[in-house]
Amino acid sequence: MSDNPSSHFERDQALGLDQAMRDMPREVRNILHPVKMGTTDRFCFRCHPEIDCFNACCSQIEIILTPYDILRLRRRLNLTAEAFLFEYATPYTLAKGQLPVPLMRMHEETGKCPFNTPEGCSVYSDRPVACRYYPIGLALMREENASATDEFFYLIKESFCHGHQESRSWTIGEWRADQGSDGYDARNQGWMELILKRRSAGDGVSTSVQMSEFFYMASTNPDAFRRFVFESSFLQRYTVDQETLTRLVEDDEAMIDFACDWLKTVLFGDRKIPLQPQALAELAQRKAAGTPRT
Repeated sequence: MSDNPSSHFERDQALGLDQAMRDMPREVRNILHPVKMGTTDRFCFRCHPEIDCFNACCSQIEIILTPYDILRLRRRLNLTAEAFLFEYATPYTLAKGQLPVPLMRMHEETGKCPFNTPEGCSVYSDRPVACRYYPIGLALMREENASATDEFFYLIKESFCHGHQESRSWTIGEWRADQGSDGYDARNQGWMELILKRRSAGDGVSTSVQMSEFFYMASTNPDAFRRFVFESSFLQRYTVDQETLTRLVEDDEAMIDFACDWLKTVLFGDRKIPLQPQALAELAQRKAAGTPRT
């Protein structure tokens, strides 16, 4: 399979899942159950080592790694962000929105996840959120010109997976709680909303090479973004209170949230992080002169 449906968590218009699926590849559409589900809707599923398809879902897939996925995995492996990205990730540019995201690097010969073993996932308690959701997909949609985001779920039914034939029944809410997805969703919300907004903006927002590089750094490497904040002219341009700065010195989760706010500021002008008065005046002068923002 060339595409992973669990990575398709952002959609542009709330027109119903059947219509939202139209931009997905055929092989992805064929394994989705096109019914919108809420947290109280039920489904049957169970995965365990005795099932004959055990581990089959851990190869030939594309797993987008969220900022919190990377943070949890590199802590588990005791790696720096640079080392983790070099060993386990590869950049991939989303077709719509043109933003670079990290994909899990699969084994070149087997196509399997590097953490897959005959006994199962070797990093199970710190596995990515896409793995936690399976066989559920999460969709975020936004009505045209609407500020609110609609969230719903759908089933993924792949022919090799016999877990759907098991009798164990769950609500969506029970499954998310059992798999620990809720905590990941809370940590990834800002990043997911950022990607959704960029996709919705279409060609109206420039994604330059420089901006793409900043986006990838901010999404994957809090250490590098920390150096950008404290060792460049960043604090001469942006107003950041001392309490926030103190947290950013060592708190990677706070740095991830801060990076999302900065990206919303520079990509969409949301002013999550306000400019210093002098920098604001310079920006106004460039706009008046017609000089593009970098």
